[in-house]
Amino acid sequence: MKESAFFAPSRVIQSVNADSQPLPERTTPRRLTSLCASVFCVGVLLWPLASHAAGDNQSQLKDIQQSIAEKEKVVKQQLQQRRSLQDQLRQQEKTIAQVSRQMRDTQGALNQLGEDISGLNASIAKRQKQQSIQQSILAKQLDAAFRQGQHSAEQLILSGEESQRSERILAYFSYLNEARLQTIEELKQTRNELAEQKTTLLAKQNQQKTLLGEQQMQQQKLELARSTRRKTLTALEASLEKDQQRLVELRQNEIRLRDKIVRAEREDRLRAEREAREAAKVHAKEQQAKKTGTPYQPSEADRSLMARTGGLGRPAGQAIWPVRGSTLHSFGEPLHGELRWKGMVIEAREGSEVKAIADGRVLLAYWLQGYGLVVVIEHGKGDMSLYGYNQSTLINVGTQVRAGQPIALVGTSGGQGTPSLYFEIRRQGQVVNPLPWLGR
Repeated sequence: MKESAFFAPSRVIQSVNADSQPLPERTTPRRLTSLCASVFCVGVLLWPLASHAAGDNQSQLKDIQQSIAEKEKVVKQQLQQRRSLQDQLRQQEKTIAQVSRQMRDTQGALNQLGEDISGLNASIAKRQKQQSIQQSILAKQLDAAFRQGQHSAEQLILSGEESQRSERILAYFSYLNEARLQTIEELKQTRNELAEQKTTLLAKQNQQKTLLGEQQMQQQKLELARSTRRKTLTALEASLEKDQQRLVELRQNEIRLRDKIVRAEREDRLRAEREAREAAKVHAKEQQAKKTGTPYQPSEADRSLMARTGGLGRPAGQAIWPVRGSTLHSFGEPLHGELRWKGMVIEAREGSEVKAIADGRVLLAYWLQGYGLVVVIEHGKGDMSLYGYNQSTLINVGTQVRAGQPIALVGTSGGQGTPSLYFEIRRQGQVVNPLPWLGR
């Protein structure tokens, strides 16, 4: 704008010289001077307008930059808040996992105590009945002894009676005394056993009372953790942006899971390679036995090795269901935007047992964002099964598990609202539809 105002006179002069006839010598200087003065005045008037427009642009740019900076600050704060909430959620769900596992152990101990107490009560009742019978027998024996008191053994001996009757009476007294002494001994033993069992019963009942108190405290702690988790989850959902942010979050969760599995595989590679070599040797022995027609009976260790390193095989409905329940989401079902479910979600009662679908070894037992407490089992030949959303885990990394063995408890970890299990099968790192492997 400034450039236009500054160079306007020269362009006007050029235009006049080009389009008009030459001026007479007497009039050209005066006219030219007047024209230049007019153009100069116009330029002077336009200068403030140009300066004002430039100033407005600078001001608008500054406002926009300030607005962007404020938005970036808000987004940064939201990200920090979300990370903080996710950390809180992870800790709360770990607490829930720990407490629920303690409650399961406590309940198991209470069940055992209940059986012990029932057994003791039955045994005490039996001993009391036995004691009553022994007391009755002893009373009859004493009564019989009293009735024969007038003919004591000493009197019979001193009287010199050696008749057949006296011998029978002496034998009778001998048998009676022996039986009475035996009954007294048995009664004393019964009473001692009864006292011991009553003492044991009292101790068991006190232990049961203590465990019930611990269970109540654990239940309160669990409810508090769940309540806190719900608040954190609500705050987390409120802080998350819809649609695009959710899409980014899901992709990041998948990347975290894949990276964690890859890292765990890398750390476990030496053991996996060693077991693969050992399994190959066992397989070679089996093949050689078939060729020669000689019987080959693998050891239990060899069978276990082949089972956990032989992979899942072809999908033919041969695997055990990890948990029974209705299917909330199926493999390949739309998840969000262009994303689809890479496994299946099975609704089940919270706290119910999650079982390994086949023999294998625990590769991973870890809390992961979006998946909660996850257990990954490797079955050999690049096959893996994954179990997520768990309330707590029942096994550790490195544990060898059998098909049908409980490995976790159903929960809502990872921010789920409904107790369920996320189940996935991977072959050579790629997700596949798990349903064909599961039996009816």
